[in-house]
Amino acid sequence: MRIGEMARTMWWLVHKDVLRELRTFGIWPGMLLLGLVTVFLLATQLNISLEQKTSLAGGLLWISVFFAGTVALERSFASERDAGCWQTLCLYPAPPSAVFLAKMAVNTISIVLLECVLIPAFVVLTDVPLYSHPLLMLLVVVLGTLSFASIGTLLSAITAGVRARGGLLALLLLPILTPVLLASAEATRLTLIDDVDPTLWQWVKLLAVFAGVFTTAGAVLFEFVMEE
Repeated sequence: MRIGEMARTMWWLVHKDVLRELRTFGIWPGMLLLGLVTVFLLATQLNISLEQKTSLAGGLLWISVFFAGTVALERSFASERDAGCWQTLCLYPAPPSAVFLAKMAVNTISIVLLECVLIPAFVVLTDVPLYSHPLLMLLVVVLGTLSFASIGTLLSAITAGVRARGGLLALLLLPILTPVLLASAEATRLTLIDDVDPTLWQWVKLLAVFAGVFTTAGAVLFEFVMEE
């Protein structure tokens, strides 16, 4: 399949999923509610100085993103399974990599939407200046989100066919994503320093490697997932 045809196929797959969510609101409200509750509970229990909050902000923020974002990832393929459309999706005249990238794009949109709500809420509740270096923060968020969405999409497809799958995706994701969460949290912390620490770029490079490796692995392995 040529690149243009593959891009059009991905567009229609993304359009289908986003339009379905806008019509039903079956995933985003629950995801946002869980994220806001998690941020509120974590932020209101921090009876410490602003300096200490700043050092902990990255970890608390990404923990909130992980648990709330897993809700969206868990449902990304379950809807096709539950509606009996999985076989139709497998027979769709498109390479498996295009289906994977389209699903990953939808999950990325969901997680970005979550972050657009959680980050301002976290700033308001904790007074931590997450926007002190907005471009650096944006770079960390983009790379962390791509890493999260890529491996999450692949594992979501694997666990979608399991009947008793409640909580299974989170259990599989957590050990794999722990290095990503640590790197994202540390990079976020370093962006809050007035004079940017040079070690920030080491964490950014590590996140870029995670994003590239997980996306490539997902695109390659997704064909075997669809055959199962």
